[in-house]
Amino acid sequence: MNKKVRLTATEQAATNKDFYNLFRPIAPSIDTIGKVAQVVSALTEAITIWFITQSELSQYSKVVSITVSILAMLLVVAVLELGGRKFLQVATRAIVWKRLKNAWYKALFGIVMVITIGMTVISFRLSTNGINHAFVSNVPIISLLDHSELKADYRTAVKDISAQFEQELTLLKENHEAAVQSTADKYDARIKAAQLKLDNYENRSKKGLQWANSHVEKYRTKIGTLASEKTDNLASLKETHTSKVEKWQSQKRQALEKEKAILANEIAKVESISGQTRQHRSKNAAFWGTLFSSFVGFSVILAFVCIVSVEVYRRGAGIEVSYEEEDQKDSILGLFWKGLTQRIDHFFRSRAERFANVSSSRSISNRSIGFNQSNPYATAKTEYGLSNSDRSNE
Repeated sequence: MNKKVRLTATEQAATNKDFYNLFRPIAPSIDTIGKVAQVVSALTEAITIWFITQSELSQYSKVVSITVSILAMLLVVAVLELGGRKFLQVATRAIVWKRLKNAWYKALFGIVMVITIGMTVISFRLSTNGINHAFVSNVPIISLLDHSELKADYRTAVKDISAQFEQELTLLKENHEAAVQSTADKYDARIKAAQLKLDNYENRSKKGLQWANSHVEKYRTKIGTLASEKTDNLASLKETHTSKVEKWQSQKRQALEKEKAILANEIAKVESISGQTRQHRSKNAAFWGTLFSSFVGFSVILAFVCIVSVEVYRRGAGIEVSYEEEDQKDSILGLFWKGLTQRIDHFFRSRAERFANVSSSRSISNRSIGFNQSNPYATAKTEYGLSNSDRSNE
């Protein structure tokens, strides 16, 4: 059976009573402050590791990402905080107690110092950068703004403007057609009256009345003049109508552009307000992130300073820390597991020996049923092996 030992640290009595009496009232406080500062450092390191692992494992399931994040947090915090404390204690004791006696001491001390400096730098960077990132990353990112309401109002306004201008265009067309029809009817009536006169005088001219010839020419000229005037007036009406339609189109285009400009102005206002809000939040997050990261950075430095201070206090007071190995008793669960595995081993081994027709050299009468209640930390001399006393005799 492997011997289990437990390392116990023992502080010797102070040899420098003056130094001890002077700094003893604040020594426990220094140690407590250092531990509290380490807790702050550990929490901020855990936050940083959480953010990193969650962002990198975002494509995986929640169970996997959360489990890996928790394990990473525990491992990193344990290594940096618990390991950093132990390494810094050993490095400080080696210096203040002047224990660097030979090359081997110095070689291992150099390794310890490199590891200690590395853990200190990593702890400082993780804590300060992590808490700053936690504040800044919580600022909501406004990538796209919802302009649906503004656009709906714009479409409604455009629809109303289009309907109004369509009514105006219909009215323009009706007025134009009415003017054209009225002008045409007026000239057609005059031309028809002149044509009747012309027909009358042509009939008289055919009957031999010479004086009617002058009237025939007169009315023929009049009919031609009326036809020309009709064409000119209709062309003028068409030109006037075209001008009015062009003016209508210009007014409609201006009205639509005005509504479009109003929409763009409203969207710009909303985006400006949103940008100002985000900028304000970013400034606040940056301010608080910088403030808390400075506090955390100070806490990390304070933790290591307190660890060093405690060792300096012990050196000044002449308090040496010695380590002793003590036998560690097996726990109840350990004993239960050991007994269970031994019985399982015996169960399968005895059947394998019978199957292989191999005689066991161990006596069946020495078997113990159940756990040995007389001494929970000693195992009887059975087929499972030798007892503790037998091992000691060996």
